[in-house]
Parts: sequence; structure tokens; C-alpha cells
Amino acid sequence: MSISLARYNFFISLELLKALVAKGVKYFVLCPGSRSGPLALAAASLSKREELTLITSIDERSAAFLALGISAASGKVIGVITTSGSAVANLLPAAVEADRSCHPLLFLTADRPLRLKECGANQAVNQQDFLTSVCRYFGESPKEGIHLISKERLTSLVEKSFEMASNLPGPVHINIAYEEPLHPCEIDQKKVLDGWGFEGFLKDKIISNNTEIVKKSPSLKLPKLDPFSFGIIIVGPWRGKVKQLDSFRRALKKWQKLTGWPILADPLSGVENDQEGVINHWDLFFSTGLFEKIQEVQVLRLGPLPPSRELNSWLKKPGKIQLLITEGDCRNLDPIGDSTQFSEGFSYWVNKLFESIPKKPEIDKNIISRKLTNKLINYDLLIDDWLDKRLFRNGLITEPALARLLPRLLPSTVPVMLASSSPIRDWLSYAGKWALFRRCFGFRGCSGIDGTLSMGMGLSIIMGRMILVTGDLALLHDTNGWLFSKDKSISLIVIMIDNGGGGIFNQLNIDRIQEGNFEEIFLMPQQVCHLTLAKAYGLKYRQVACLDDLEQAIEWSFSFSSNVLIRVCTNSVEDHKLRVSLRDDLKRTLSDNLSSFD
Repeated sequence: MSISLARYNFFISLELLKALVAKGVKYFVLCPGSRSGPLALAAASLSKREELTLITSIDERSAAFLALGISAASGKVIGVITTSGSAVANLLPAAVEADRSCHPLLFLTADRPLRLKECGANQAVNQQDFLTSVCRYFGESPKEGIHLISKERLTSLVEKSFEMASNLPGPVHINIAYEEPLHPCEIDQKKVLDGWGFEGFLKDKIISNNTEIVKKSPSLKLPKLDPFSFGIIIVGPWRGKVKQLDSFRRALKKWQKLTGWPILADPLSGVENDQEGVINHWDLFFSTGLFEKIQEVQVLRLGPLPPSRELNSWLKKPGKIQLLITEGDCRNLDPIGDSTQFSEGFSYWVNKLFESIPKKPEIDKNIISRKLTNKLINYDLLIDDWLDKRLFRNGLITEPALARLLPRLLPSTVPVMLASSSPIRDWLSYAGKWALFRRCFGFRGCSGIDGTLSMGMGLSIIMGRMILVTGDLALLHDTNGWLFSKDKSISLIVIMIDNGGGGIFNQLNIDRIQEGNFEEIFLMPQQVCHLTLAKAYGLKYRQVACLDDLEQAIEWSFSFSSNVLIRVCTNSVEDHKLRVSLRDDLKRTLSDNLSSFD
């Protein structure tokens, strides 16, 4: 008999929290996240059984300070649960205060497993080091995943952490690696809550997703690809210097003209809209199964990968020769683990390679690549028309429709910042050719939602008039960013998608929750009126009721030089269903055309 890794992640999380409760930790402040999902489900279950008091917060920084206040009043160890990445960094201010004022805090942070560290994987950072300078003690699970921990080691970790937090009161940090899958189904939750335990695990064989990955050092030699053979170009978010972007663009034009290879570009890539060979709806193509027909191929990867799970899955499949080129970043940026990395920049690579490329033959050897590119462009046009009919037919505001319409309505000279979470993903999937009509910015290093408004404000100081597309929780998370409005050089139009909380968590691959409330522990809707809040900050604001009103609202916002808020309301549950149905329907719609693809 075998058990699921998700069940064991949940079981260990539950055992960890139960052991801390037994030691006297009765209050936990929980912040939303995917990687910390097992801890969230465990905390919700214990709260439901009144074994602990659970308080939820959308902001790790404020959560830590809330816990600090409870600790100061009670003298007890208070727990704070967060997800990975920048979430952990936001704990530092309160940890510093707890250290100096000697109040016991226990930070439980979810993390990526070792196989995803130091390889450019999304949201994988050295968070284990973030708090060590001020913490009394740092403990961690096995780096490969908490599912490998023994009962004895778990007991020791809890006892040592509680002792160090209490004896000389101050902050303690436990970092917990979770291997996927993270979220147990309802049946697995029930089995654990009904008493399945360590003895059950010892009798069973655990299913692990660990794979052997060979880590490669960045190449010092000039790696080569054959420009006269079949290939694809993937352009991720731009991570080079601003002054290097023009030479990067020229190099891309030069390489594509020679090879005829199709280009799959991220909206944050800096690729220009007049670039030949760009495939606008490439992310949706993966839903059709078209790329499954493309197996033996050279892949030129420029910078980090775009936020597309389907692309990642495709790249992991055999038959691909992958070259990853970064703009001077020598760290391993290949979570796929199957590429040669060259870190001296794409422009340098192209210029050097052209020195050794023989004169282009009279017979076009790239006929296969050019045929593929032309076919993809034709499918692109079909999808372009199909999406317009599907998303604009009733005037209803949905997140995919907003991502489709907004880039058409905005002046091409005005840059856009896309908040992490749903906005950047929807822009990638649905904006089409308009995605590259202007420079798009985003902050996907850790993919956090904190600081969204302030970062948009900072961009505006340099870029002038800016558009920020953000969710309601991301905006609320950084409400104090509105205080920068007193700076007259900042001119930011904020288009806020209000979906009643963390709508992206509706897209989690999670079954029904056995105990606890999904909305409370993941979505966390807040009883805050952003329009009233905007008024309090002295901002101009407007509510948009339907797609037909959006253009007028955009024109209205440009009549002011100050910061402006436009609020649009969506239904995150229905939008998730729409995204799924669009991909399913598209596959059926293009099935006849794709059958002739070779």
C-alpha cells in the first residue's frame, strides 16, 4: 500500500503544530500562500477543534507585528506561519524588535525543497538566512522535504525551538521544505484527522516527486546552436541593464532573421511589437496539444522562464537541446536542469557566433523553421478572432477580458506595471499582440505581492505616467504606498481588479477541505472599501461596472496628472471556470486544423 506525499505533508504539519500547542503555543497568525498550504490546513483543523486560536492576515509584516503585540501582553510564545520567498523577508522588521525587546516569537516558514534551490526556480530564495542575524535559534526540516523527517527529529526540533524562544525570550525561526504535491485531497485529510500516524507511514511506502537533477556550472566557452536547423526562441522577463536592452533587441532581430525561428515572448521581456516571428498566444497553444507534436528541437532560452506551467512541462520532456543565455547573471537560473548556461549576454553571443557562421547558403535550410513559424502565426490569427468573440460578447467584466481589452485602450507610449499573481499570467495568456505594444514591468524575482503600489510609484518617478494593474489584496497589502502621492513627480493610474480576496487561490489544485474554511484560510476577503480608502488619501477614483465603460474611465483618468484609482469588480470563481473552459474549448475548436500539423 502506498500513501500520497500530500497526505504526509499534511500529517507532519499537523503533528508539528500539535506538538507546539502541547508546549504552550496557543496563538498562531496565518498568512496566505500555496507552499504553506499544508500548514494552513493543519492550523485550520486545530482551530476548528479549539486547540489553538488562529488569526489570519494578508500581510506578513503586519502579521509579525500583531504577533509581537500578543506576545508582549501575554509573555507567551506566539507563532507566525508564512509561505516562501519575500514573505519571509517581511518578517525581519518584527524579528528585530522582538530580539531587542525580548519577546518570544516563533516563525514557521514554508520553503522549496533543495532540488529547486539555486537554480533559478520561481520564488526559491535563500530564505533560511533572512532572519538568522536576530534569531535565538534557527531550525529546519530535511532540506529535501519535511516528509523525510523522523518522529524523533520532529520532537527535537519542537523542543529546541520552544526552549530557545522561551529561555532568553526572543525570535526563533523554523524553515520547512515542502515537496509537491502540497495539497491533500479531502479523503487524505480525513484519514489524517481520524488518527492515521507515524506507525501508518512506517508500514507504507511513500510516493515522492523527487527527481535526479544534475546541476551544471555556467559555461565559460561559447556554446553553439545550429542556426540552419529547427529551433524555438523563448524570451523571459528582461533582467539586464536598461542600457543593454536596445542591443538585445537588435541581436534578437538579427538571429530571428537568420534562423526563421518562432519567438515565445513574456510580456516583461522587452521584445518589441514589430519583432518578426513573435507568436502572441503561445501559452494557449500548449492547451491545444500542438507543442506535443514538436519534440526534436533546439531551444534558445533568453533569461528566466515565463510563468507558464505548460511551458515548463514541455521543456522537461526529452528531445530538446537547450541553451540558456543570461545578461551577466552567473547564478544557475535553470530550474529545468537540462540546459547549457552562458552568462555573457545574448548580444555578445550573437555577435561572436556570427563571426564563425558560414555565408548563408542560397537554398534556405531553415524552411522547416519558417514553415512552423508561419503555421503558428496562422493559428495565432484564428485564436485572436476567437478570443474576441468569446471574451467581449456580453460586455461582462472578467479578468481574462480585462487583460485582453486594457492593452488596446492604453496609449502605446504609457508603460504598464503588472502585479504578480493573476494580472501577469492573464496578460501573458490573453493580451495577444497588444502585450508587446508598450514596455511592461513586473517584479517576479520572488513573485510576491508585497510592495506592489510602492514599486509602481518608484517606476513612475523615472518613467512618468504609468499604469499599474493590480489585485485588491495586493493593493491593500501596500496601502501606505499611497502616501507617496504627495510627490508631484509621480503620476500613477491604478487599475484595481477587486475579486473579493486572493482570487488566484481558486486555481489551486486542491480538493474540498475536510475541516476549516477555504475562503478564510486562502482567499481572505477584507471588509474594506477601496474607494472610501482612496477618498481618505485625497485620490481621484472611479468605479467601472462593465467593459463598455472602461474606455471612458481610462480617458477620464488621463485628464488628471495626479494618482488615480479605477476599480473593477470580478468574480474569481467564475473567472477560474472561464479560464479552464477557454482552454478546453480552444482545443476542440482547433482540433481539425491541428490534425494537419506536422
